[in-house]
Amino acid sequence: MKIEATLALLCLCTVTAMADSAANLALVAKPSTSYHSGDTTPTALNDGIEPRRSDYRDQGCYGNWPKRGTEWVQYDWIKPISTDEISVYWWDDHQGVRLPEGGQLLYWNGTEFVPVKAAGKLDVVRDAYNTLKFEKITTTKLRLEINSDPNFSTGILEWKVFDSGESPVFPPQVKTGVDRSVVLNGKTYLSGTIKTLKGECSAQWRKLSGPGWVSFDDPNKLDATATFSEPGTYVLELVAKQGSESSTSTLQVQVVDGPPAQNLHPVDTMPYTIDSPLWNQRAKAIIVNWIPHCIAKISDPDLPEGGINNLIETAKKLRGEPAKDHKGYVFSNAWIYNTIESICIALMVDPQGDEEIIASQKAMKQTLEEWIPLILDAQEPDGYLQTVFTLRDWPRWSPEHREDHEGYVAGYYLEAAVSHYMLTGGKDLRMYNSAKKLADCWVSHIGPEPGKQKWYDGHQDMEMALVRFGRFVNTVEGGGKGDQYIALAKFLLDCREGGSEYDQSHVPVIEQYEAVGHAVRASYTYAGMSDVAMETHDIDYQSAVMSLYDNMINRKYYVTGGIGSGETSEGFGPDYSLRHEAYCESCSSCGLIFFEHKLNMAYHNARYADLYEETLYNALLGSLDMEGENFYYQNPLTAHGARYPWHGCPCCVGNIPRVLLMLPTWTYVKDADDLYMNMFLGSTITVPGIAGTDVEMVQKTAYPWSGHVDLTVNPEKTGIFTLHIRIPNHEVSELYTTVPEANGVVTISLNGQRIMPPIENGYAVIKRKWKKGDKISLELPMVVQRVYGDEKIAATRGQVALRYGPLVYTFESADQALNKTLAADAVLTPVWKKDLLGGILGIEGKWSDGTDLLAIPYYARCNRIGQMPGEGSFGGPGAEGGGEGVRRHNGPASKVWVEEAGDRNEK
Repeated sequence: MKIEATLALLCLCTVTAMADSAANLALVAKPSTSYHSGDTTPTALNDGIEPRRSDYRDQGCYGNWPKRGTEWVQYDWIKPISTDEISVYWWDDHQGVRLPEGGQLLYWNGTEFVPVKAAGKLDVVRDAYNTLKFEKITTTKLRLEINSDPNFSTGILEWKVFDSGESPVFPPQVKTGVDRSVVLNGKTYLSGTIKTLKGECSAQWRKLSGPGWVSFDDPNKLDATATFSEPGTYVLELVAKQGSESSTSTLQVQVVDGPPAQNLHPVDTMPYTIDSPLWNQRAKAIIVNWIPHCIAKISDPDLPEGGINNLIETAKKLRGEPAKDHKGYVFSNAWIYNTIESICIALMVDPQGDEEIIASQKAMKQTLEEWIPLILDAQEPDGYLQTVFTLRDWPRWSPEHREDHEGYVAGYYLEAAVSHYMLTGGKDLRMYNSAKKLADCWVSHIGPEPGKQKWYDGHQDMEMALVRFGRFVNTVEGGGKGDQYIALAKFLLDCREGGSEYDQSHVPVIEQYEAVGHAVRASYTYAGMSDVAMETHDIDYQSAVMSLYDNMINRKYYVTGGIGSGETSEGFGPDYSLRHEAYCESCSSCGLIFFEHKLNMAYHNARYADLYEETLYNALLGSLDMEGENFYYQNPLTAHGARYPWHGCPCCVGNIPRVLLMLPTWTYVKDADDLYMNMFLGSTITVPGIAGTDVEMVQKTAYPWSGHVDLTVNPEKTGIFTLHIRIPNHEVSELYTTVPEANGVVTISLNGQRIMPPIENGYAVIKRKWKKGDKISLELPMVVQRVYGDEKIAATRGQVALRYGPLVYTFESADQALNKTLAADAVLTPVWKKDLLGGILGIEGKWSDGTDLLAIPYYARCNRIGQMPGEGSFGGPGAEGGGEGVRRHNGPASKVWVEEAGDRNEK
């Protein structure tokens, strides 16, 4: 196939020749910068994408926020080029990045950078290319120095360099796209790009290596598809030729087996008892302090972020009464619905006679009786429910309001309704019926059928909520009545294309192989895709899901189980870019748990439970303080400030407790004749419908402080079924290695007798005729481990972290100076600290200088900052108290990674 000069549009197989006669030499240059902000990239300078206007950045940009003064951008060529003209399209977001005061162009004369000779200056005009003409030069490097306004940073959307007519021929610039996985018998969607200056070139895909054959639908198309004959690692190559010049780029494809034909099923959270030294304390703090705090804030009629006040005003409008305008964020309904679900789950926790919990639960029941009628009154007659749309008469499901969270808040309401049904045992159907009416409203307006419309939401949640709700409707009503909701979830995902990476709408979801954009939106998208893959067995969905999982967990995952480095807006950075000052939003931890839980059900594999246990115990559990009075929106590995009671964007406040208390769901999954135990949690939880009977599971354990677990299996009726017990593996991500190894199990016994059951997919498998009182005892290896990051992670080179079981540890300035090094051969010992932070297992030892070392669990970090002498009021970004928060000192208060001294390989 012949390809004309490209403008480097992604996934493009044919391109249009440039309208002007002068070729844009920038297309074959290598860009670099003196500095670029994490959410921008130098490659945007010459990506060939024509800007729409100066404040539009969705298709890529370069910026140097928060720098001031003079910064530079530069192009390098592999051959000398000849030019006499450039054009620059400035980026101006009307915020921190504004038009510069000016700029000067320099070229490399073989020894140094010197200014070009130009009659005029480079213009500084918005929404247009700014052209500079100068005396013809021959060079291999051009540098554009940008002088900022003293108060702002600067940026560029596109920088062109025009050929004077005397430049040599350059080889085509070729990119193949990101490495990915594909399920055997499925196809991968290739998206090669080629940039050339002028003339025609040919392109061809071919197999370089791999265990089997590769079939391309058309090897001469940039957007070809490929299928593979057997599992394994393949390398594909894209070859571009233009005359005597050619270039290549490679792509790795991991071909994997698909999931079993039948997936496992979730255990919906129902009344349960906690019996755990750690979780009893944490659950009480949530129930007695945190959820009541959220209730009080949301009930405040003057809450600026928006709460119950919006429901009340919406109900007034629907009754024809005068109503005030919507207050706060367009998505303010979200924390109401999350908090309702948290209340419902908190009411399922057995108080075990604790008077404070009993009193709090009584107040929560009253809250439900007050809030539910307000929601019902705010629901429109046809079932539609989104207060800002009703109050402002906005059109529903309109592209102009795609970012206004219709699906985001609707999804949270469906999920809250499921938990309310479980709380009441189906005796109170107010929320369930209301949620069905809402879901039916969506089904009647959105879909592929005639008279319905295509649509997707800028912030995902409706997709996985519809699947959860559809499954639940099928369970309680039967007859496939929930299938229409599951089908709508897939349709909403299928509509995602033509947008931006920020909300994962840049290409169809089945062609997404890299975790990009806003981390919460991403994790919710991938969780919804996992649901759809389970329900439909769509092999394209399965392939995309496995690619996204692999990219996220093996290239963009923190040792604490958090995601989102924050180098893009609340989102992901490049592969292996995992700075300690991470973003790791609490809501993204929730989304990651959802995603991994669904993969666990799809693949019957314990590795995904290993991962969500890591996130639950570290990134998410540590988002709340010990008293349950303050929280973190972000969860970096190097922390400076205390938690705060509220946030200017309180999306996490109800999400955190609902996920933390959903313990039965994380602990067990099932199918008709199999029960899978994923979490070691002192608890009594009844799992319904195993081999025709309900099975009470009683765990006695002090895990994670101890590796001893006693499990009593109490089926209502004696029967044959298979119990699968997770055998922990703490090295699931390729990014981290731990020493010494502490995976597996030390011993397993059944009714007092040692057994050696087979291990399948990370589970010990025990099939027998179970009767009440059958007892399994486990001894899990629990030792202090050192964690090392992959050498590709610049932030962790030469550093070490500590873990014990599922817990990652941190070092705090309250206990020692944090500028010390840890010797590679230092002896580290777990020590119980009953009077510290409610009782924790600390790690003690000596620093390299001989002083005492103490590490505490990451979840307990920064709980002593407010108690330090001289500590005043505190806040956080967007939190009560304002500003960036108050730091007690210039250095960090807590850090996970410390420098290691000596050679660990000699230990």
